[in-house]
Amino acid sequence: MKLDEITPEDSLDSVPESISSSLVGNTYAVESINDVLIMLSRESGFSELFSESEQKWFENFRNISNLSKSLIIRLYGRSQKIFRKSDLMKIIPNDIDQCLRELNGLRFLCTDMQPLSSEMLIHALNRQELDQLAGMYNIKNFKSLTMIQLRDTLLKTSSVSPMASFVKVSIQSKDRLKGLITRILHGCWYVDETYTQLITQLLWLTSLGSESAYNRPNKLQSIEAIMKAELYAMMLVRRGELVFPSYVVNRKSTIYRTSDEFQKFLEFMSLEIRLEYLISQKSYDLALQLCLDKKTKLIDEVMNLSFRRIDLPQFLRRFTSPYRAFRSLLLMIDIYERQRKYNEAIKLIETLLSLTWSLHNDDKFLNLKLTGCVLDQLGPCRLGYLLNRYIINQGTHEKQQIKAFKYVTNYFKLYNECQCLRAGRRLTIHEQLMKLFDGVKKEENNHRRSKNGHTIAATTSTNVTNNRPPNAGCNKNNASDCNEIKNTTTQVKRRRIQKLVNIDSKYCKNNNHSTEEVYHTNEIFIDSENEELLTVIPSLVIDIKEPPKVEITAPVNASAKEIGTHRPHYVWFENTSPNKLQQQRSPQESNTLLLTVEQWTVRYYMANKNFEHG
Repeated sequence: MKLDEITPEDSLDSVPESISSSLVGNTYAVESINDVLIMLSRESGFSELFSESEQKWFENFRNISNLSKSLIIRLYGRSQKIFRKSDLMKIIPNDIDQCLRELNGLRFLCTDMQPLSSEMLIHALNRQELDQLAGMYNIKNFKSLTMIQLRDTLLKTSSVSPMASFVKVSIQSKDRLKGLITRILHGCWYVDETYTQLITQLLWLTSLGSESAYNRPNKLQSIEAIMKAELYAMMLVRRGELVFPSYVVNRKSTIYRTSDEFQKFLEFMSLEIRLEYLISQKSYDLALQLCLDKKTKLIDEVMNLSFRRIDLPQFLRRFTSPYRAFRSLLLMIDIYERQRKYNEAIKLIETLLSLTWSLHNDDKFLNLKLTGCVLDQLGPCRLGYLLNRYIINQGTHEKQQIKAFKYVTNYFKLYNECQCLRAGRRLTIHEQLMKLFDGVKKEENNHRRSKNGHTIAATTSTNVTNNRPPNAGCNKNNASDCNEIKNTTTQVKRRRIQKLVNIDSKYCKNNNHSTEEVYHTNEIFIDSENEELLTVIPSLVIDIKEPPKVEITAPVNASAKEIGTHRPHYVWFENTSPNKLQQQRSPQESNTLLLTVEQWTVRYYMANKNFEHG
């Protein structure tokens, strides 16, 4: 459904002349909000995700004036939550009192500051008000302090009261500070987060699969900021600056079956966005603490088979809560590695990889063990990433090369039919395993060389000394011989020790020393049985082709402005692959895709040259 096909109740012709020209662009966003509200009432699958009271709020929101909607749009997604009337008048210069009455009746703006914390309230004070509050607490030299220092001092002063500890009288210092700030902020308005989240949910449902909703910069701190960018894109469509081809939305799958599923998805999505922001700001301690608070809930969401949506097509599973929880756990692995907590990262990776080992004979998902990776049920599979990070953390950082080698090779012995690993990942894992094997063999050779070299040096020293007669002295005639013998004894040249080949088992039984030596070597290094694990590795890269140099001119160039993108796109026609959920499918059905030149080239070689993406 195109946004332009929906006729809103309030058109642009109804905009009063008193509105300044700066609000005209915002009025386009108001029309987009009206389109979204109409779409919500038409889609039964969306309306079932909201309670009756929430749907009533949307109905009231739809009936308020365009000026009030414009004010909501301007306030939505801001980090600032407390506003003075003078601040709101800069947004809506005329009829601000009427807008405030409507938004207060809608409960989007409130004047009661009691639900807010003291930390949030004190950040709304300006310098003059902070000085006034510092004077009430008799803080010395408060004028020489910065606003940040003054806020911290006031919060510390209110948290501990020396007078209360001396007199032993219960004095609620924080409540007193909160009361003083509330008195200073009398007449201010704050945005209720409950209804901000409702607008976020509404915008998310109408922007599923949007390019701007996922190709986001890391500087965005919240999902509200992303939805505000999506609202801006909708405004550009309304203006005519972005023109998409005509299309029809045909929703065959119900992504969110209940309100709880939808709420969990938004919770994990917000956590993922917050973690990405903290990582970009290098705030690893705060990000790790945020992960630890949610770790149990995230792992339970991923491990519980009943939460997985195998009824959805593959490309829709990224909109489910298990996949968003899985993405947050991947970010947690990244945080562990950045803080050099490799053991914790290894344990978390093993937990995620154990998902493929959690199937039993009486499990209803047993058929998936034969057809593909269980991680593929969550969404786009990240098996290659997990295996690669495990090899690096266990083999390189923790120096447990044999353990890493055995773990990965045994993994492929159990699940050698996994189709999730693209060619690039298979090649990377193959190279990492070869490095592990070479490192183990090199360490084994060094150990044997040093051990056998020490034995030969002692034997040579004994033999040279025993060549002398037992009662021979060192007189002047044989002084040179004595010096030669001493030099030979103290400085023996190291001989090149060749690698030990197959040792006869009968000889080992007759020679206890040799048996102990071989057993000790096998206890530390790779033995002949473990060397057989190397035969698994070539199967990862046997079908990989060398990429050619491609010089190609893709057909049917479409204007970037016409399709609303920054780069030219090209048309690709392909037959629709059969759906596992449907037994019969018409062979005449096909898809028409708009692709970049790189995507078009990949599709061409995969369809016509039997190449593999990777």
